[in-house]
Amino acid sequence: MANVTAALVDDDDEVLDLIEQILFEEGAGTRRFHHAEELLEAVEHNSFDIIISDLMLPGLTGLELLESLHRKGITIPFVLITGYASLDSAIEAVNKGAFSYIKKPFNIEEIRFVINRLRQRQDVLMEIAMLKQQVVMLQSRLSKEMSDDFQNIALPSVLTPRQAPNDLSKAFSAIEYLGRLKSDGLITEQEFGEYKGRILKRIA
Repeated sequence: MANVTAALVDDDDEVLDLIEQILFEEGAGTRRFHHAEELLEAVEHNSFDIIISDLMLPGLTGLELLESLHRKGITIPFVLITGYASLDSAIEAVNKGAFSYIKKPFNIEEIRFVINRLRQRQDVLMEIAMLKQQVVMLQSRLSKEMSDDFQNIALPSVLTPRQAPNDLSKAFSAIEYLGRLKSDGLITEQEFGEYKGRILKRIA
């Protein structure tokens, strides 16, 4: 995936320097903030792949920052940095939708683990999006092909005894074809019923 851009929120420059250095080594870009309120303003006009925030901040806490983001409908993966004494807050943050949390004092591998996990998540989301697009294209093509097939049946609205066997055979063949598509999972039960109904109406 493309390089990660991380928003770092902490009022301690030494902590920010350390996290920034680790992320730099991982090929991630960063932007640093000392207050949650600064990030809330910046996130409206900037794109971030992840937010890493300390729990204890001047003004809004890290947990309150997470809640504020969710109220705005912003679901950027959020990582909370917390001390052992505030572990309950970290668990609460995860229950409220945080991506992860890191306990102080943290080490380099913990930060790397979070970034690698984020990259894996982004890769999976991209694969899902591509698969969904392929399914939509397949359904569209399948629908068009079946629609063309049904039009080619050209059954009259009133069948004479001479016409009936041939036309009924075409209709039954089309319904049988639909049944195979349904069995293979290419169309749903509902779609099968709709297409079958169209055929039966044409020979009614």
